[in-house]
Amino acid sequence: MAKYYALIILVWAPVLLGFSNVHTQTTPEVFDSRPAWSPNGEKIAFVSRDGLDIKVNELYVMNTDGTDVQQLTSDGYYKKGVSWSPDGSRLAYAGGKDDQWHLFMIRSNGSNKTQLTTFDGHEPSWSPDGKKIVYNSSRNGDAELFMYDLKTETESKFETGRPNSWEPTWTKDNQILFISPLFTDTQEFYLIDLRNKEAEQITRNEIREFGGTFSPDQSQLAYAAQKNDNWDIYILDLETRKEYRLTFHKDNDLFPDWSPNGKRLIFQSDRGPGRSIFSINVDGTDLRKIEH
Repeated sequence: MAKYYALIILVWAPVLLGFSNVHTQTTPEVFDSRPAWSPNGEKIAFVSRDGLDIKVNELYVMNTDGTDVQQLTSDGYYKKGVSWSPDGSRLAYAGGKDDQWHLFMIRSNGSNKTQLTTFDGHEPSWSPDGKKIVYNSSRNGDAELFMYDLKTETESKFETGRPNSWEPTWTKDNQILFISPLFTDTQEFYLIDLRNKEAEQITRNEIREFGGTFSPDQSQLAYAAQKNDNWDIYILDLETRKEYRLTFHKDNDLFPDWSPNGKRLIFQSDRGPGRSIFSINVDGTDLRKIEH
């Protein structure tokens, strides 16, 4: 009987002393973010980390239902701003390490990774013909837009006529959407025509906005807006100028991206655990978490 009680003490001692979790292994939270729908609608590119090292994440591609996940990078950079080439063969993204950010390009199967820029670069977006990439940079102090020519391997500054221009998106009809002025509480979306370089103000909400993306027919603009200290996804009808709120959650929803058929949006959300990618119909129905 003495041996029996000794065994009980040995088993329960860690609990009684408050050390019950010493040998417990927990699965780290996963942080999936910055989803980008492939041009053919069959894949989603995204970046992910496991929560252990907040300075490193890797680039992945998966089917739209979360199956067949393929890791494309393992280089120790923190990545953001993923953009597909128009033909779906390549991906451009920004990678940062030791506070140095550059643009990279990689094939969608993970081969032929190439560093494009030697100076600061963020948020790349491909031109419709696949020959150039527009991106933003703070190399000169202010937030400015630049273009990288893939054929000549040269970059040049792109003037918008607006202060602190950021987060450019190249549209199908050869215009560039961007936000200005950055780092203010009244960031608005602007659209600049590459033919006459005239910038048109698209939103007039006088709040912070990010992650703007046009629907495939360019009749609607989806974006994240910060209202009441919370980020949610909104859609603006460009003809009627009516805005409606798509997501309703206490945790932040950011960076929407349209499906090629214009019927659904994907976005990143902080609704836990960790951070996840969700998919939703543009009328707000059929919200799904993309598990992988």
